[in-house]
Amino acid sequence: MTELTDKIYYADKNILEIIESEFELVDQKNWYRLYRNITDNSFWRLDEWDKYQEQFFVRLESTDNWTEYDDQNLRIELLKKNRGTTDHKCTWKDCDKNALTEMAICEFHAYTEMGLRK
Repeated sequence: MTELTDKIYYADKNILEIIESEFELVDQKNWYRLYRNITDNSFWRLDEWDKYQEQFFVRLESTDNWTEYDDQNLRIELLKKNRGTTDHKCTWKDCDKNALTEMAICEFHAYTEMGLRK
């Protein structure tokens, strides 16, 4: 059993293997799949695979309206965690956040304005 302690993950090879062995598919609709962890009964949403998009695996707080769950803030934080930050300020007008590593902008602007996901 592998314990997933974060609320969101990139659906890389390791995560997909964990899903295969430790989760059961409950439902699928609107470009998402709903999974239940067979050990702790938690529910998770996986984006359908698309060659032009990153896949995310997100722990849900509830199965109510599970396809509508807004995970944008989690995705932005995962981007920040994955890229890291610098001591330099974001160059976006009126932004005081630190820029991502090897970038001139913060995670919020990288995600919302530039479409960066990883």
